Amino acid sequence: MANIIAFNETEALLYNPFEGDYGDGEREIVNEIVTVQEPPRCHTCGGKLTPGTRCRHLVEQVGDEDEGDEPESIRRTEYWFCQHCCAAMAKDINDGGDRVGSRTARMIANRERAIDTNCLQPNSPASETVPHVL
Repeated sequence: MANIIAFNETEALLYNPFEGDYGDGEREIVNEIVTVQEPPRCHTCGGKLTPGTRCRHLVEQVGDEDEGDEPESIRRTEYWFCQHCCAAMAKDINDGGDRVGSRTARMIANRERAIDTNCLQPNSPASETVPHVL
């Protein structure tokens, strides 16, 4: 059974996860809190979303046929945010904190640790990689 974390869904949706980024004029197509069916990865922390929990689903689109853009130039991007990151978003929107930034830093540290654990063992041939167990 999933460990469900309660958070203010309305406030989580108010948080702009891409504030300060320079984009290509993306417009929001979908921005909702949904119950996870299959586990995609969280865009913020990189963790797998747990089925049965509430998460944020955001879809953005660049270009629009109604505005004269060619269909092949229209691009949609889908983002998923886990319940832990949604809770951080809801809290950050209220007090200006940086809990979301801390969760992003965690993802970067996890990626770096994963790269380090796939290094070569000393005195082993280059074709033989042995992952380290943490």
